[in-house]
Amino acid sequence: MSNENRLRVGIASLSSVHVAHLLCAFSTSSQKHWPRIHKTFQLLREWVVGFGLDPDTLLHIGIPSLDDKGLTTYDCCIEFPLPIDEESNGVSQITLPGGKYAVLRIKKSPALISKAIRRFRGDYLPDNRITVDQSRPIYEIYYVDTMEYCIPILD
Repeated sequence: MSNENRLRVGIASLSSVHVAHLLCAFSTSSQKHWPRIHKTFQLLREWVVGFGLDPDTLLHIGIPSLDDKGLTTYDCCIEFPLPIDEESNGVSQITLPGGKYAVLRIKKSPALISKAIRRFRGDYLPDNRITVDQSRPIYEIYYVDTMEYCIPILD
């Protein structure tokens, strides 16, 4: 199998993380999701700058929720280490749970991402007898050139 087709998967223990959070809800599966998600992350980036933080130094995390027709909601989150007392400009704060995760690292390329995730979920997890922990969310952690698709797993 060529390096381009090989999945880059590891098992990691992720720490819980406190984040600033905005939710994107989608009414139809045919709706173009990425422009709205990108705009929401940009709003969060501007929001954290207002607190004197550099968003480029903070984790950017997405939490997809799907049904049988596709993406229904997407939680846009940016690590936020400062305490504030209440919601501000629609931005809330939550703490994302940590724990054991199967982590797929992918180049940020739309053509590669969906194909790799399908192979990861459809082949890699069952072939390696990995059981998904349904009580914790799936995370998409974004870096400059890559993303990590993180599925919570049971021991």
